[in-house]
Amino acid sequence: MNLFGATVNPMSERFDELMDELTELKTNVAELKGDKASISRAKSMETELSELKRKLTDKQIEFDREQEKWDREKREVEHMVGLQRKRGDFETEAAGREATLSVREENLKEDKKRFDEHVKFIEARFDQQFDSLNGLMEKFLERMPTTKQLITVGGNNNGNDE
Repeated sequence: MNLFGATVNPMSERFDELMDELTELKTNVAELKGDKASISRAKSMETELSELKRKLTDKQIEFDREQEKWDREKREVEHMVGLQRKRGDFETEAAGREATLSVREENLKEDKKRFDEHVKFIEARFDQQFDSLNGLMEKFLERMPTTKQLITVGGNNNGNDE
């Protein structure tokens, strides 16, 4: 060994070669470890992807169910609104008919009342006229001379049988 000079040592050359190979092997091992980690990460990502796809499908199914539920509720509400509208129309028509009927009933009551008053008036008037005619007839009969006349049927009425 020379302290101040460079001497070539065959062992040191071999040592340097081995060190270079060792460094290269370390690099290859690191790459392989990285590949293994990458493969592990890829598999976990694939697993996560399939899990996310499954969750997405489940969420889509759940959304479709909720959408169907909302659509059904909307149809039911629209149906109820239609029924309510028809009921309102029917009630309006029924109220109109009832109002017309009550007016007719009132008119009929008034007509009956007027008719009854008219009948009473006519009866009273007839009674007055009858009483007046009766009185007139009595007076007429009182003043009329009473005579007896014999009337024969089929003959002459002056008392001669000629």
